[in-house]
Amino acid sequence: MTVNIRDTGGLLRMQDNIIKSGIAAGSALLLGCKNGVTFEHYAGESDAEKHTPVTENTIFHMYSMTKVMTVVCALMLWENGLLDLDAPVGEYIPEYSELSVYDNGNVRAAEKSMTVRDLFTMTSGLSYLAEYDAEALNGFIKQRKPRGTVGFAKDLASLPLLFEPKEQFKYGLSHDVLGAITEIITGKTLDLLFEEKIFKPLDMTDSYFYQKIPCEKAERLAKNTAFDGEKYINIPLLYRPVPALDIDDPSIFSGGSGLVCTARDYAAFLTEMSDNGGRLLKPDTVKMMTSPQLSAKQRKYFNNKDFDKSTFASEHTFALGVRVQDRISKKRGGVTGEWGWSGALGTWFFVTPQGDWFLYLHQHAPAKHGEYITDLRKAYYDRRTIQ
Repeated sequence: MTVNIRDTGGLLRMQDNIIKSGIAAGSALLLGCKNGVTFEHYAGESDAEKHTPVTENTIFHMYSMTKVMTVVCALMLWENGLLDLDAPVGEYIPEYSELSVYDNGNVRAAEKSMTVRDLFTMTSGLSYLAEYDAEALNGFIKQRKPRGTVGFAKDLASLPLLFEPKEQFKYGLSHDVLGAITEIITGKTLDLLFEEKIFKPLDMTDSYFYQKIPCEKAERLAKNTAFDGEKYINIPLLYRPVPALDIDDPSIFSGGSGLVCTARDYAAFLTEMSDNGGRLLKPDTVKMMTSPQLSAKQRKYFNNKDFDKSTFASEHTFALGVRVQDRISKKRGGVTGEWGWSGALGTWFFVTPQGDWFLYLHQHAPAKHGEYITDLRKAYYDRRTIQ
């Protein structure tokens, strides 16, 4: 299946309407298949103050779409026998050998070990720390020494888990700890691993961790914007690696949120993944990565009715770092086997089992995925033709 470019008019009108409605100042929309990009369109502005247009050279903050690349790097290690998905995290980071957990307002020793697989599936008990009170976080936040990726992961182990590992799904810092494990195994920082294992093989020449972007390219970074009721304004970026708190440490290469790149670069990654791997992962590994992993109990926490339906609706579950659709929704459409993920400033993608993919990027806080993605996605499927 491929996208007939002549049938994208509705998608482009929606893209323009998103800008007119105050959801985002500008955006990139790319469609593709196993052979690469089949359609791309850029609209609006990447800087609300300078009125810089969004183009193919605009570099976007991907935030949580970083997680997918962290997963791919970790699975490369698994393919080579260097990472055991079912080993306790404590085998790689000793601080995780003796964890504590909240239990009805009290803190007690955890009864279960956190495994590497729990990090992939976000069933580890880790969160983005917004649930902790000031007293619990005080010492953690006030450490101003450079932590580094591994140091940050070690520090996280000192905080109580929100629940026993494997008991629930909880969106949080699991992939930051996974990134730290890849650093420990390889002896290389995550930025170098991304460059060596993903960027160079796929010729992604405009992809970096945000703190490593060259000065000459920094001006191409899209601004985070908001709508003040009359116009778009530039606002500060969300903190990384902990958006909810004042923790923004450039010594940490966040496997959960640190990537910046152009739409075309991320499209190169999706093209590779839509072809079931080859240069990065083996086809069977991609199949495992995109297959449902949550138990019925864990899934209840993933399908939270208060969460964004474009990602956490009842037809979705979680695999190894990506959502996957395993049932049909009459209301929201899609196909069984579709997988993808999103980012906190409005980045969003999916890949179909046939190898077609969809990529939409904007930079606006809050992202407001629920206000536009369902309609964009439905329009994509409505206009797809079998060739």
